[in-house]
Amino acid sequence: MSAVKINLRQRHEQELRNILKRDAKEFASLYQIGKYITSTFDLNEILDFITKKVAEIMKADVCTVRLFEGKNRLVLRSSFGLDFKLSSDSKKDIKLGEGILGKVVKSAKPIIIRDLSKEPSFKKSPLYSHKKLKSLIAVPLVEMHNVIGAFSVYSKKENFYRKEDRGILSLFASQATIAIENAKLFEKTRSNYINTMRFFASLIDVKEKYTGDHSTRVMKNVLKLADRLDLTYRQKEILRYASLLHDIGKIAIDSSILTKQGPLTEEEWKQMKTHPLVGAHIIKKIGFLDDLIPVIMHHHERYDGGGYPDGTIKANQIPLEARILSVADSYEAMTSDRPYRKALSEDEAVQELKKNAGTQFDPNIVEVFLEILKKPK
Repeated sequence: MSAVKINLRQRHEQELRNILKRDAKEFASLYQIGKYITSTFDLNEILDFITKKVAEIMKADVCTVRLFEGKNRLVLRSSFGLDFKLSSDSKKDIKLGEGILGKVVKSAKPIIIRDLSKEPSFKKSPLYSHKKLKSLIAVPLVEMHNVIGAFSVYSKKENFYRKEDRGILSLFASQATIAIENAKLFEKTRSNYINTMRFFASLIDVKEKYTGDHSTRVMKNVLKLADRLDLTYRQKEILRYASLLHDIGKIAIDSSILTKQGPLTEEEWKQMKTHPLVGAHIIKKIGFLDDLIPVIMHHHERYDGGGYPDGTIKANQIPLEARILSVADSYEAMTSDRPYRKALSEDEAVQELKKNAGTQFDPNIVEVFLEILKKPK
């Protein structure tokens, strides 16, 4: 066999190995994206993951995802490879039919451009002047026969992308579309869920006429604390719903006790102290809010022990979310009118929090909450 034929065969074998290697990476990335989509409903998080993976597998210098907002505006929702200096110009909305991406969306057809220097509309873009991008693939994002956006990858090399790359990007675009569909469904479910929570909270607030939107006000302060404490998305969601439902057990408390203008008797106070436990049982029966149970059950425990309904747990044995709720709930209660007293001033409530930090309340949470209260409203 001649040396020429051997070299030719070796080259073909190497090309085949490269193709197989690249295909394996593509399938691995598709699998990772599919797995990631099922692990979170945070659309921004998912799109950031997809753009990074696509840029990696397609050796792109820039990767972007744009989605429709309104009837004819394409808004940048995720990108890879755009530096801060370019962000403001590159994030400008694109109108339907405007520029390359606007045309891709309007026609609902993918496009490959092997030399962007020949595209007059692109030469005005900072992606051309600053990033020196030379080639592009863009595909529409299609959901139930409707175009909802565009997925694009760019390279600094001319003639970089092949026809097969368009199909690969379309596969990744399909994954992105699934993520968008899931996020929309989740947001709709979440919206209905929040409305249900608000209804339950309103039942309690109506029963305790003097409290108004007590649960909603508590929730606002709880979420401020959650942000300052850098809690996870999941913890924030637990706190959001737990704060709305923390007093749901009061539904079982006699109205005469809730609205009594004088001090409670020992028996009445005993009944009042059952509301966290009753609330936890109510939530348990709902069946899909189990994460809220420890927060609702323990938000009246004391940091030094001796709270209720348990009365034996203290400090870090009390769930963090319950300790946060305790501070926000107590502050809101102190600054609201009660049947047996007028509301304390904000300064008076702050002094009470300081006085009881380390005994009734977690001192670290009180410290953070007081910093929040100092900020202009």
